[in-house]
Amino acid sequence: MPVIESRIIEGDRTAFIPLLLEGDEDIAMLSRYLNDGTLLSLVFDGQLAALALVVGNELMNIVVEASCRRMGLGSRLLREVEAFVAQDHDCIVLGTGDVSPARAFYLANGYTECGVRKDFFKAYDHPVIECGRVLTDMVMYRKDLR
Repeated sequence: MPVIESRIIEGDRTAFIPLLLEGDEDIAMLSRYLNDGTLLSLVFDGQLAALALVVGNELMNIVVEASCRRMGLGSRLLREVEAFVAQDHDCIVLGTGDVSPARAFYLANGYTECGVRKDFFKAYDHPVIECGRVLTDMVMYRKDLR
């Protein structure tokens, strides 16, 4: 049976940039929060499988290594993040692209839509494309933790 461990990563985060860029593909945006908050990871059978970066009660970035997707690890890491955030906050918030398939993931994990950051992705240095469509707005989600 595979062993899954969650860990908080301390110290230099530059080695994790390539994987985190899969969750937020603009290095300038990622650099704004890379060294803030807490970086949590899931290790699956000794290999890094997923990362999440949370600042206060906002999930800034969550990503699962391509070879580990569709195994429930994203939901597992999301639960770890929620437990971590619940130590100090009543709710967790996050944002994703307006046409992102991640929207269904967050809904399936108990999140509700709570707002929109209009034209958010226009600040990126290049168009961000998901499912063949250019992202424009960031859709915000919230989940009560208590």
